[in-house]
Amino acid sequence: MVATSGAQLLPNSAVTSLREQLLPLTTILTPNIPEAKLLLDNAGVEYPDPTRSIPDLIRVAKSLQCLGPKHVLIKGGHLPVDRDLNVAQLDADKEFVIDVLFSSHDRDNNDDVVIFRTNFSPSKNTHGTGCSLA
Repeated sequence: MVATSGAQLLPNSAVTSLREQLLPLTTILTPNIPEAKLLLDNAGVEYPDPTRSIPDLIRVAKSLQCLGPKHVLIKGGHLPVDRDLNVAQLDADKEFVIDVLFSSHDRDNNDDVVIFRTNFSPSKNTHGTGCSLA
């Protein structure tokens, strides 16, 4: 839905159709952070800035899950963190990327959150990495 360059690949009407018709049928949604923001903006849902902290990224995943998918795995390649798992402010501090898997079994308070931490690998060749995961 959103290219590595940040360009939106789908018109808003297609995003609305995807959100309304496909998300309720989805087992696992695997957006990156820009795609997560696009879906929530399209739904008119307020959410915290997912690039500020891991707890905010988890809140965004929960907001997405409320749109219908059973599980949400937000890919954290746009949110490198330092060794203390704080958002990295400098390139030299980028140690890990965090992916968040969110599941809620009854949409009340019985949430499952799994954090995947992977070593950060600087690269300019990231085209298609999200598609490979999905």
